[in-house]
Amino acid sequence: MAKMKDFEAYLKGQRVKEKELKYYCHWVEDFARFCKSKNIEPWQSESLTGYETRLRSSHEDWQVEQAGKAVRHYIYWRRKTDVSVPQARQVSGADDQALAELIAKLVEVMRLQRKSYKTEQAYCSWIQRYLVFVKGEELSGENVSRFVSHLAVEKNVASSTQNQAFNALVFFFRYVLEKEVGDLSQTLRAIRKSKLPLVLTREEVCKIMAKMEGVPLLMVRLIYGGGLRHSEAYRMRVKDVDMERMCLTVKSGKGDKDREVPLGESLVEELHEHLKKIREIYDEDRSNGVEGCYLPGALENKYPNAGKEWGWFWLFPANVLSNDPRANKIRRHHVLSSYLSGPYKQALRAAGIAKVATIHTLRHSFATHVLEDGYDIRTLQELMGHNDVNTTQIYTHVMGKHKSNVTSPLDKLRLPPPK
Repeated sequence: MAKMKDFEAYLKGQRVKEKELKYYCHWVEDFARFCKSKNIEPWQSESLTGYETRLRSSHEDWQVEQAGKAVRHYIYWRRKTDVSVPQARQVSGADDQALAELIAKLVEVMRLQRKSYKTEQAYCSWIQRYLVFVKGEELSGENVSRFVSHLAVEKNVASSTQNQAFNALVFFFRYVLEKEVGDLSQTLRAIRKSKLPLVLTREEVCKIMAKMEGVPLLMVRLIYGGGLRHSEAYRMRVKDVDMERMCLTVKSGKGDKDREVPLGESLVEELHEHLKKIREIYDEDRSNGVEGCYLPGALENKYPNAGKEWGWFWLFPANVLSNDPRANKIRRHHVLSSYLSGPYKQALRAAGIAKVATIHTLRHSFATHVLEDGYDIRTLQELMGHNDVNTTQIYTHVMGKHKSNVTSPLDKLRLPPPK
């Protein structure tokens, strides 16, 4: 094996803890002995799989995980620094026309599966980056592993970003290339950082709202009042507002799920006025023969005129018409994210709030305040649209009433008053 001192230097650059360095080196040396005893190449994914299998019979799970991570780091480092280490198999490179055809097929498949336009853009971006990374190589699980590892080690991306790239590649291989990615056991994963959500106090929410006005204020009140994701607020339709049952229906939220969230009674009068104003925009569009609003999934084909109905009109329509990039039609879309983000940031500064609070912080604040008001975790899970209650559970760690149970030991010291 290559010099362990050089490998240690690499590990330090990857923020491996000082106390773990000797254990990483131990696992790599043990892996080398295992490969030598079996007369197998250490660079093959099957070698690491066999090594981990052997360890599981005599070691704890956390040790097997640490050993696997150490070996993956070593293999990645050696491939970057030693030309003698086998790389992905080289084949004739695809030309630009072939790559364009692959992207076109990817788009076609995603639209058949009714992926959102945002997902379409993200997946296409990742596949283009992958194709540039491996240009001249066979499209294989081996270079998928190298690309995803490259994102974690060289680009230092967040765990969620690496996961998105990984999902895009799996989708591309399965539905465009029509083959499985295969064994990705040697892939280095980005470190998932455990963070508590940033939460605003009720007083801070009031201060922000006091510095806003008009439609942006209405949007902020809806987002906080119902725990909406900001994209869910932008995409809301007139028919999603039920002022008799006092709820909003979130259609095709994250994970393509529908859910109902509360509508604050204090918003009813303001919403009635808002609906009158956007009705004027709707009537003007119908008079001018403007195409109907975009409909999700296959609805536009099944009900071609439904987009012209009042119920399908955007609750927050854009001021100007724009081109629909999918249908290539001029129609009215909902407002862009910048419509709200600008006024919100200005209000945050004007309110004198130092927290780096985004619009999404309002959703975190909703969840925390609901729990503080005594509602149970399962109710909150439904309101938030979480698949796993463990995702919802994190808000119990930022509840004000939980923190107040612990008194700082500083307050029990008998200190003289500060000078």
